[in-house]
Amino acid sequence: MTNPMPSMSKLILAWIAAAGFAGAALAQPATPAAAPPAAPPATEAQPPPPPSAELRPAPSSDEARKACAAAMNADPKFAAEIVKTADQTAAAQRDVDTVKAHTDAYAHIQKNERHVIYGYAAMWIVAAAFVLFLWRRQQAIKTEIANLRRDLDAAADSAKPAERP
Repeated sequence: MTNPMPSMSKLILAWIAAAGFAGAALAQPATPAAAPPAAPPATEAQPPPPPSAELRPAPSSDEARKACAAAMNADPKFAAEIVKTADQTAAAQRDVDTVKAHTDAYAHIQKNERHVIYGYAAMWIVAAAFVLFLWRRQQAIKTEIANLRRDLDAAADSAKPAERP
């Protein structure tokens, strides 16, 4: 069974990176040709705009991660979308894993079912052979008893005339 965590981690990191780039793009000062951005609602706390890109050095991975997390936390709708997408991906992977587990269990049961049928067949064959053996032995004993009775009757008939004198 494959581990769903590496692909999930990659997906989350990709969303965080996208959020960071989107946040950095939105935080850039507006050019004179572009319209000013709409004012955010008063209830959300917005981070102060960063200094211009020309004066700032390239961000390190820690700074980029922090910027992505800040961008994600700044927009609850975006954060909810990331969580929803991650949950859907995880649910799809769980479904695939469940189907695979059920298919494996079915194959295992079918294999064991054949062994059980073979075992019962062997037991019936042994039982039938034992009954046949007992029947043949009983017939042999009946034949022997019949022979002994005949011998006993013949011996009794030959002994009776000797007793008459």
